[in-house]
Amino acid sequence: MADHLAQPLESASVLGPVAPLAIGLRVELPRAPSLAHHPARFFFGCSSAGTSVLAQGEVLRREASGAGVDRLLRSLSRPDQIEWLDEGADPPGPWLAAIAFDALAPLGPEWAGFAPARFILPSLLAWSERGRHFAAAFTAATHGESRASLWSRLEALRRSVAAQPEEALAPLVSRAPAFEAQLTARARADWDKLVASALEAIDSGELSKVVVARALDLTATAPIDAAALVRALASRHPTCRAFMLEGDGGAHFVGATPELLCSLNGRDLRTEAVAGSAPPAEASQLLGRPKDLREHRWVVDHLVRGLAPISESVSLPPGPGLRVLANVAHLVTPLAARLRAGAGPADVIAALHPTPAVCGEPAEPARRFLARHERFSRGLYAGLVGLVGERRTELCVALRCALVRGPSVRAFAGAGLVRGSVAADELRETTLKSAALLDALAAAGTTFERPS
Repeated sequence: MADHLAQPLESASVLGPVAPLAIGLRVELPRAPSLAHHPARFFFGCSSAGTSVLAQGEVLRREASGAGVDRLLRSLSRPDQIEWLDEGADPPGPWLAAIAFDALAPLGPEWAGFAPARFILPSLLAWSERGRHFAAAFTAATHGESRASLWSRLEALRRSVAAQPEEALAPLVSRAPAFEAQLTARARADWDKLVASALEAIDSGELSKVVVARALDLTATAPIDAAALVRALASRHPTCRAFMLEGDGGAHFVGATPELLCSLNGRDLRTEAVAGSAPPAEASQLLGRPKDLREHRWVVDHLVRGLAPISESVSLPPGPGLRVLANVAHLVTPLAARLRAGAGPADVIAALHPTPAVCGEPAEPARRFLARHERFSRGLYAGLVGLVGERRTELCVALRCALVRGPSVRAFAGAGLVRGSVAADELRETTLKSAALLDALAAAGTTFERPS
């Protein structure tokens, strides 16, 4: 049974050494476990980079909301939280992380089974990088599971992986999504009203930019296979980070995001600004569009401003480049930083999340505007999904995603509004972005009744 922590620990500098929470043992695998043959409650990977993480089971669980999220992050990234029984490769994490867009607010009822911030230590964690494949088995330090028992679990996984057939990724789907043309009159009116309210706030000077989102609700003719969906997303979007997170009760949060919030290896950090969008055929035009360049610059400035107090150095190229995906192209600027001694994942998240690419500028007025005017709970959409740990943390911004529960799917997409934005143009942008999810659903063999 999962072990819940009501009062998170304070930072290591306050409390000093503590006993480890868990014990782990590692082994190298002959190849990566396949989602098709190893059911998982968590998957996270970028196929073009050859990296992936697959997790099974649950040994420990930690949850928090509000200010407790920062304290919990600091406790989970303390040294010696995991006592390793070997000298193997460091895994990413190993805590599986999901943090809501606004962890200060309760999640809506549609997010039953999830939490504002949840961190899970799995019983088995398998990961691949640089052409090698590894696995770790964990047990709670208080459970007293023996090294022999941990080794037995790893050996069973290794035998299973060696015996599994090669996995064929789902085929690509190039046709346009079949459901967008059926946008209801009420949904269009709601969108126009939301954009009008945002533009009023921008014209009044309350906001410079705000990223508004819409949710597309669909009902399939049969329960949706979340594992097949994430495999299709990974196939169609190999440069994105595909992810699948299982909530309590069988709901899944699935997506393929182009945006990395942070990849932290020791004190070395990578992040990126992703803002400014166009159809792939118009990708090169993004480099000359003042509106998109202005939106992008706000995100770059936000990242530099946030990292400066916690970093010894921050470096970035002189201008943005392009990232062209199957359905949409973006401006992108990579940044690298060397964190100051003592800074860790909690400091990075506090400094960077949410970025103007998913919230707005200024951040707090934009957050308040979204809480008042969006007609649904964002929940984990535009929040953070990934892995957190003392040595290695990787978190992505949860975009191009959907909440899946049985045959029901709610797909999310947003657009950044600035002075002069037009509701119809921004609706087309959300259509481009939602196509990633709809095409993957079709590739996974999903058929729908009709949009609500």
